[in-house]
Amino acid sequence: MKTTKLLILACATLMVAACSTPKNYNFFQDLSDGQEITLPANRQIRLQPGDKISVMVTSKDPLMSNLFNKGFTSSTDGEKVDANKVHVSYTVDSDGGLDIPALGKVAVNGLTRLEAAQAVQNKLREELLKDANVTIEFLDLHFAVIGEVQQPGTYWINRDVFTLTDALASAGGIDTYGKRDSVMVIRETPTGKKVYVVNMNSGRDVLTSEAFYIKQNDIINVKANNTKARQSTANGNETRSISFWTSIVSLAATLSMLIFK
Repeated sequence: MKTTKLLILACATLMVAACSTPKNYNFFQDLSDGQEITLPANRQIRLQPGDKISVMVTSKDPLMSNLFNKGFTSSTDGEKVDANKVHVSYTVDSDGGLDIPALGKVAVNGLTRLEAAQAVQNKLREELLKDANVTIEFLDLHFAVIGEVQQPGTYWINRDVFTLTDALASAGGIDTYGKRDSVMVIRETPTGKKVYVVNMNSGRDVLTSEAFYIKQNDIINVKANNTKARQSTANGNETRSISFWTSIVSLAATLSMLIFK
């Protein structure tokens, strides 16, 4: 009777181990319904040297507007027309300024897209074009996702707020072999590179991290878990197989001893 109970207990233990979900698989495991978390304040993309943007100026006088628009023309009724279907970009220079024809340099470093548009618009209205309206759009702001995701690659930032979860979703999500508890974000700073490690299993860790809001030129690296690391070696699969079957044989021997004792 005692032997039978031990046998049932051993089998049950194996079944639970086989069916249980790994603790480091699901995202945001520590969040609950109604929980509130304070998010980082610096959320929007801010312009920095080297960024390429388009600047569109519109007014009641299309001839004056065209003096400032690169790659665009305007129809006689003032409606914007993209004649060449190509955006010719302005580049934020090393001093953080935009050099706009007939207007001169406008400082935009550290400004959001809307703040930069307002800065250009204010200077235009003060100096040259009283009814100017300015629209700025991102042209080539991007980030890279590498490692254990479905579709590694470079992706474009197409809105003012872009998160780490947006970035991973753009790459198809973390694959079966990716480590969710240590996603790495490498970010450019004025003095070099800064590395953040984010535990995607913890909602609090993700949402309060400085790396939650993606910036241009970020590199996101999803490291491989132990299974993938073993498979990358020449004898990884063989070693795993030997270890697995050794465990099975050992368990069978133990059960036999309990049954036939």
